[in-house]
Amino acid sequence: MVYLSAVYLLVFVSLTYCSSGDRSGEFSSCVYSCRRSVCAGEGGGDLSLVLRALGWTCGEECQYQCMHNITTEDLRNHRPVRQFYGKWPFVRVLGVQEPASALFSVLNALGLVVGYTRFRRLSPSTYPYHSILGLQLIVCLHTWFWSTVFHSRDTYWTERLDYFSAASMIVAGILAQFVRLTGLKHWRWHLCYAGLWLVLFSCHVGYLTMFKFDYGYNMAASVLAGVLYAVVWLIWCIKVYQQRPYVWKCLACVLAASCFLALELLDFPPLLWIIDAHSLWHLSTAPLPLLWYSFLTDDAHYEVAVQLAKQV
Repeated sequence: MVYLSAVYLLVFVSLTYCSSGDRSGEFSSCVYSCRRSVCAGEGGGDLSLVLRALGWTCGEECQYQCMHNITTEDLRNHRPVRQFYGKWPFVRVLGVQEPASALFSVLNALGLVVGYTRFRRLSPSTYPYHSILGLQLIVCLHTWFWSTVFHSRDTYWTERLDYFSAASMIVAGILAQFVRLTGLKHWRWHLCYAGLWLVLFSCHVGYLTMFKFDYGYNMAASVLAGVLYAVVWLIWCIKVYQQRPYVWKCLACVLAASCFLALELLDFPPLLWIIDAHSLWHLSTAPLPLLWYSFLTDDAHYEVAVQLAKQV
């Protein structure tokens, strides 16, 4: 489910805490020597056009090269692979820092587009929630865009834009859920509810921006919102299952998104220095929008049929 994906994006997006690798004296010495011998020379390291286009600097290139030199030496001496700046030592592809996670973020966006396109084609044109779901789609695509950018190039601002866009997708999911489950006729309640969540979102972003980028607080807030959202859907599914047997699709999305969380707990050095647990989690969530929009299509037909029956 696209919303729960946002929750886990916020909870498990790569952190920039110091790690054993970048704290080591050999790493510091290697980077210092590289910067003096390479970056201080004529040409400043002569980075490739691709690396310069993605904003890599000579100093960061020194960190990258030293990271892999130390990792190679660790493996040669049968020592465990270390993390650097909170990340495993990935191999860049065309300057992309975490190529698998970036690619699989694109696949999540593609799954949304394909699922929504099918939904619009197959659902009745009189279904009253098309506009709400269209706006939610835009917010979700915005989130996966910044997820792709962040995994391509981890910087101060790409990390924050990734977090904040994921938070916006959470808010969009909560609001779309509330509108769908309460009905359009309660528009005054919708405005109050939307105002409440927009204030919470603004406070959340403001605190992380102006006071402290607190990963622990962010995790707690995300998990709390995610549990609330999932429980509401689960209760609704159980309540209406007899009348709407297709809600198994909704249940499957909620449960699958939660189960895929286990991939994040199986943290391991990247296979081929590209594919790690976090990227596999991105890959596992990519097909979920197809099932989710299939549920919405069935729900749209049911809702329209109910309204037509009432008119008759």
